[in-house]
Amino acid sequence: MTFQLVSDAQNEMFQSLPVSACLVEREASYMAANSSYAALFNASPENLVGKAVADFMLPEVVSKIHADFQAFDDGAAAASDEVVLLGRHFFVSINPIRRSGQSVAALATLTDISSLKKKIVELATSNQELRTANARIKALAETDALTGLTNRRGFERFLNTEMRRCRRQGKPISLALVDIDHFKLFNDRYGHIMGDATLKDVGTAMLGAIRRPGDCAARYGGEEFVVVLPDTDLSDAEHVCRNIQEAVARIAITNEASPFGRLTVSIGIAGVATISRDHDWTEVRDLLLQSADAALYHVKASGRNGVKVWHDENMRIG
Repeated sequence: MTFQLVSDAQNEMFQSLPVSACLVEREASYMAANSSYAALFNASPENLVGKAVADFMLPEVVSKIHADFQAFDDGAAAASDEVVLLGRHFFVSINPIRRSGQSVAALATLTDISSLKKKIVELATSNQELRTANARIKALAETDALTGLTNRRGFERFLNTEMRRCRRQGKPISLALVDIDHFKLFNDRYGHIMGDATLKDVGTAMLGAIRRPGDCAARYGGEEFVVVLPDTDLSDAEHVCRNIQEAVARIAITNEASPFGRLTVSIGIAGVATISRDHDWTEVRDLLLQSADAALYHVKASGRNGVKVWHDENMRIG
């Protein structure tokens, strides 16, 4: 069965469509095309009539035409698609032309969406740039400017997140407070510029000793640092803190104001094997900080330059 535009009025309407359009028969040959469609191939509408779509389009387009007619025969609709022609993006819509209940032709309309695609790409790029900028701002807001470690604000967020996660997953978590021994005397003797440089060196040494990307080293305030070790029991936490002590010792910074003659640190550790769901994680967080501080005080009272573990059973929870 042959289908054709039967009147000048129909043809005029077809030619005046605001999109590129063509009629295709079941054998994937052109039955009609408007000027906008023909111009895509530097042709006139008359030149396309009777020509095979395969002469102008890629094989996958011809395969889709056959699949579309099969869908029409099955009472289904053709899936819309996008094609790229001459570097331009088009949205393609296919609708059947029926005669006596049969699909005798398909009307394909191509809407140029190149400018829209460009805007989408530009918007996606802008959004990515915005996300990157926001991430940088967030990182700066949670970074100590002097040492490059996480600052107090970042530490609080990290600890809160990991406390909730460890409670949910039944995992241990440990926390350590690290204090530079006799740092006030160090500053008085060597000056604040040297003191700032030393804080940076200690922060770098701590990062090198921690190693795991899931752990957090932060500047807690002044010459005090804090280390959060998720999924880490007290035994492993003590091992990490011994590594921190050794890393600071390897810096080999002289401190004549110290009885050790060099820069040293004191470390207090606290941790829990699990956090019961019956307990408020914020209460456990406060107890961890208090217990680590008590362990640190014990080291200082014992002469400094040591590591003290405040064991789980010492923490009165509940």
